[in-house]
Parts: sequence; C-alpha cells; structure tokens
Amino acid sequence: MVNDKPFLNKMTKLIIVSASRKIKAQPAGPIPALQRFEGAFIEQIRKYYQSLRDVDVLILSPAYGLIAADDEIPYKEPLIGPWNRLVLSEGDFVRLREPSLRTLRSWIDEKAYDEIYVNLGRELQRIIQGFELTLPKKTKVTYAQGSGMGPKMAHMRDWIKPNLTGD
Repeated sequence: MVNDKPFLNKMTKLIIVSASRKIKAQPAGPIPALQRFEGAFIEQIRKYYQSLRDVDVLILSPAYGLIAADDEIPYKEPLIGPWNRLVLSEGDFVRLREPSLRTLRSWIDEKAYDEIYVNLGRELQRIIQGFELTLPKKTKVTYAQGSGMGPKMAHMRDWIKPNLTGD
C-alpha cells in the first residue's frame, strides 16, 4: 500500500491566465491549449511550463471557457477586436460563467491549493468573480500587479520563478 501522507504537506499552486487573441490556426484539429494560444502571457508560461513544480495552469478564453493547459482544443475563430479592450456580451458572459466556475471549483476541490495566481483582464475576471468566497481560509489569492503588460509580465515571472524545479 502506498503511503500518501508525505504528499499532504506538498504546497500546490494554481495559475489562472487569460488566453490570447493570437491563436494558431494549424493544425485545425485538437492540440494542447498551451500550444494553441500565442500571446505574451501564454508564451511566458510555456517557457517555464516543463519546470513548474506543483503548479497547475488554467487558461480562460472567451471561445473555450476555463481549460487546463494540457486540454486538447481544436481551432476556433478568435473574437474580433483588440484583446485589451475585450467586452463580453451578456450572452457570452452567461455562456462562460457557470461552466468556468464549475471547472475552477472542481480543480480547487481536488487539489486544495495553497495559492492561486490570477492574471486576467477586467472582462475575463468577471467570469470567475467571487470564486475566492468559496476558498479555504488558508488559500492565498494573488492578482497580477502593474499597469500594462510589461509590469504584469514581470510580476507573473517573479511569482513563477520560486516555483521552478532546480533542473
């Protein structure tokens, strides 16, 4: 019988990051979400992904909802317009909110994260708004800090680096 007790003290973390409007059209068939999107935040996570230690990655996309980095997704046409000025219709919001919250709750219930890092724009934050209210008190939630992409990239990188393996 395997003794699971050593894993009880393991610190587990979660990153929730916004997808990018830049989406690889090829191949059209399913590939991992982390490979499908091409934006700066996704690129940064991709750079460190193989070395992350006890960190899960979820990606929030207006087209796909909340998905794991390894979930295989087919190509879908991205929303039109500048990503940094994304405004979801009420229909999009309703379509995305419940399934995304259900997915997030499932991950949180399964892993009991010690910390959750959220790097989402204002509109995408609305989709998971209030998730913190259901977290255990011990779970720390950190939001990306900074005005603009550069400072948020630096903040996320600084959060990621202590969570890398020594390899």
